[in-house]
Amino acid sequence: MRNTWLVIQREYLQRVRTRTFLVLTILAPAIVTVLMVLPMKFANMGQGPEHVVIVTSNQQFGETIRKELLASPVVEDEDQSNPEAKQETKDLYTLEIDANPTEAERNALREKLSARSINGFIWLTDDAIANHQITWYGREVAGFHERTWLSTAINRVTQQQLLSSRGVPSAQVEEILQPIKVQPVRIEEGKETKSAGRGRFLKIVVMVMLIYMAVLLYGISVMRSVLEEKNSRVMEVLLSSATSTQLMTGKILGVGAVGLTQIAVWMIMAGVVGLPALAAQPNLSELAISPLAMISFAVFFLLGYLLYSTMYATIGAITTTEQEGQQVQFLIVIPLVLSVFMLTPAIRTPDAPAVIWMSMIPFFAPIVMYTRIVVQTPPLWQIALCLTILVATIAGLTLLCARIYRIGVLIYGKRPTLPEIVKWLKYANS
Repeated sequence: MRNTWLVIQREYLQRVRTRTFLVLTILAPAIVTVLMVLPMKFANMGQGPEHVVIVTSNQQFGETIRKELLASPVVEDEDQSNPEAKQETKDLYTLEIDANPTEAERNALREKLSARSINGFIWLTDDAIANHQITWYGREVAGFHERTWLSTAINRVTQQQLLSSRGVPSAQVEEILQPIKVQPVRIEEGKETKSAGRGRFLKIVVMVMLIYMAVLLYGISVMRSVLEEKNSRVMEVLLSSATSTQLMTGKILGVGAVGLTQIAVWMIMAGVVGLPALAAQPNLSELAISPLAMISFAVFFLLGYLLYSTMYATIGAITTTEQEGQQVQFLIVIPLVLSVFMLTPAIRTPDAPAVIWMSMIPFFAPIVMYTRIVVQTPPLWQIALCLTILVATIAGLTLLCARIYRIGVLIYGKRPTLPEIVKWLKYANS
């Protein structure tokens, strides 16, 4: 046990004291925060409201459309409790009426568009409305929100005029055309929670990618550490005072402690600085992380790291160069990649049979089961069964890999093949 602790101490201090560790630990959260916030800031930055011309056959109809467009938000605000999330349409667009719907006027507006005198124009003539085909001319293709905003406003005005022409009182017209909104409500453990879901989805993706990247990077770090000591023949010296199992265990736990230290620092920085700043953003107001999610993250990160780093240590033992290790490690990366691909099904249908069974498979469990817990906490027996299988698999792989490691670290210049690895297992038992 003392030898294992010494190896853990060496691996941990050797990495924590490097400049790379200090720089990444401090700068990584700042870089992630900037990458998340800057695009939103840039999206809201501009040279002022866009100048759009509405071309109609009737000035009065055009004014009605203009008022309706300015009264309708381009993007529907799902978080009514956040006043900063609402942006007035008048701040985004300046709408001008043009009651001269001729071909010559259309060509003139195209020239203005090319000269950047205007940002776009809407061809809203009587013929266009009769044909149910409105055209938006612009230097860029109108996005989904803009098309929905335009069609909703025009449909509402045309329906108002149609109902009024049929003798329906204006009060009844307003009642008939009153839109019905759908509010998603999540029910868990008998409690109702109103949520738009965007913050929860982002929270899951960020935490899952953190698990994925940490397990991958620190697992590769274990493999490289074994390869470096093996190629420099330091391993032969170390084996004179410690067993191969003690060396493997010490390396795995030492590098894992480095990963936990780095993530703990990130979590503290996120809680103090990052989350309040991100939560102030209109689309990121749901980033609060529950204690259950934090505990689940720590548990599945630790178990996932132990599972994969054990296999990475084995790869380092059976290969002689990093290039060989990279060729073999794709077998380990495949389950991680498949787990990331399962994110969308796990978020949409966390209780689907395929998702449940996949969350029980140890190589997928760290990501898939964690996602299920955050989205909709599964029954406790499923979580307990998943953890039991995962721990048992880690124990079994540790014994198996320790035997391969015992012989492999002293093998030089021989490419690993399946029959050769079977021989190593036999030698280890003898």
